[in-house]
Amino acid sequence: MPYQTKALSTALSVSLGGLLLTLSLSLSAAPSNHAESILERLENANAHRDHVMVAAHRGLWNKDGQTIYPEASISSVRKAIDLGIEIVEQDIRKSKDGIFIVLHDEELDRTTTCNGLAKEKTLQELKQCKLKIVNQGKETITDERIPTLEELYTEIKGHILLNLDNKIGYEEFPAMFDLAKKHGVERQILASVNQNTPEQVESAAKLNQALSQYNVFLMPNLYDDKVDLAFYEQILQDYKPKLVQLRNAHKKDQPLTQDGGIFFSAKSLQLAGEYNTHYWLNTLYEAKTPGMRSGGRGDEMAYYAQLPSEVYGFWVKKGVTIFQTDEPENLLEWLNTNGYRKPYSK
Repeated sequence: MPYQTKALSTALSVSLGGLLLTLSLSLSAAPSNHAESILERLENANAHRDHVMVAAHRGLWNKDGQTIYPEASISSVRKAIDLGIEIVEQDIRKSKDGIFIVLHDEELDRTTTCNGLAKEKTLQELKQCKLKIVNQGKETITDERIPTLEELYTEIKGHILLNLDNKIGYEEFPAMFDLAKKHGVERQILASVNQNTPEQVESAAKLNQALSQYNVFLMPNLYDDKVDLAFYEQILQDYKPKLVQLRNAHKKDQPLTQDGGIFFSAKSLQLAGEYNTHYWLNTLYEAKTPGMRSGGRGDEMAYYAQLPSEVYGFWVKKGVTIFQTDEPENLLEWLNTNGYRKPYSK
């Protein structure tokens, strides 16, 4: 073979080999499902501060101040997935026979056709309860039943992240994580842990020590009227969390927050960058004292007062990259309209 031809052949072979290797590495690094795409953004906060994530409180059950899906239902989770919402939050309790179930209240009365305490009924008894939708005193009975945590895990697999609001004690988390591992959704699990009293700090520390055998995300939850910035920095050092849930306390006789409190100060935002962590804020409707969430800048102000820019816009500028809301569809629309969302590849 002439030298030039042989050299060209060798060059083409090397070039093609390099291209195939690059393509192979690219494909292996590509997210295998939508949940992996979300996780890439969760784990790299500093690279994605131009994208704000949405967490649907109790699943997607509320819109325009009205209940549209049964609370804590599988249908509400499916709708959240269809809309491209990143996270659903659900409350976890236990049946009399020790099965994890998805239910916000201790009592069954408000959201189901049954009465009494959920913990006093077996799973078989709970599965007789139909979920209902209640709007302005009018009840609509559905054919949906109280989901088990395992049923919820099956539903979210590969699609969406799940924030477990553990209503029965931090000591129950490892069993929930074991189930997540069994169903292949371990990395999709967020676990919210309060850090506002000595007892909570101790319980959370014990849980953190046990996390070495699990691949879940612990989310410290702090109130700015309970802890100071030095304590918060210690939490970041100890946990190195990918996300933190931060609360700006607000009382009825106080004016709207103008600075967001200590967690949204220049020093705090510097810490967010240093630890590559997301700031999660709740703007949820407040039943007992409406409008008192998040320095007075919550879902009531965004929807009822029709001032979403004074709520979501205010907090985005303060560094929030994840909102938990009772108005996920409205929030999603506002974020898209105002350029705070980036399309996913999957």
